[in-house]
Amino acid sequence: MSERCETVQGRLSDALLAREPAAPTDRQHAERCADCGAHARALADVGEALAADSVPRPSDALVSITLERARGELSRREAAQAAPLDGWRREVGRLVGLSLLPLPLVLLWNAAVLSLGAELLGGVLPDALVRALGAGYVLAGTTWLACLYGSLPVVAHRVLRRRSLSALEVAT
Repeated sequence: MSERCETVQGRLSDALLAREPAAPTDRQHAERCADCGAHARALADVGEALAADSVPRPSDALVSITLERARGELSRREAAQAAPLDGWRREVGRLVGLSLLPLPLVLLWNAAVLSLGAELLGGVLPDALVRALGAGYVLAGTTWLACLYGSLPVVAHRVLRRRSLSALEVAT
C-alpha cells in the first residue's frame, strides 16, 4: 500500500468519524484503487451498523423505581437540613472556649508590638503619626478579632450540619 493510499484511508476514516461526506478526490481515488475501495466499503458497513444501533430505553419500571428512590433520598436530606440543630449552643461554646485559649498571648504580642513600635518609630516619625499608626494597628486587630468571634456561630452551624448529613449517609 502506498503512502497516498494510507493518507486517503485516514481521511476517509476521519470523515466517517466526523459524520461528514468524504472529499470528492478521496472518493474518486477509492473507486479506482482496490485497497482504498475495500476500506471505503468497510467504513460504509461500520457506518450503517452504527446508524442502525439505537440507544436502549430504560423500562418504565426502572424509571419509576429510580425516581421513587431519588425522591426519598431528597426528602431525607431536606428533613435533615430543615431540622433544628441539637447542640448548637454547646458547639458555639466549645468554639469560643477554644478560641479564647490563645487570646492572652495574642493580646500580649500586640501590646509588645505597639510599645516596641512606638519606641522604635518615636525618634524617627512625628508623635502624631506614631499614634495614628498605633490606632490603625489596634483598629485592624480589633476588626480581625470581631470577624473571628463573629464567625463562630456560622462555623458551629456548618460543623453540626456536616455531622448530621454524614450521620444520614451512614444510616442509609
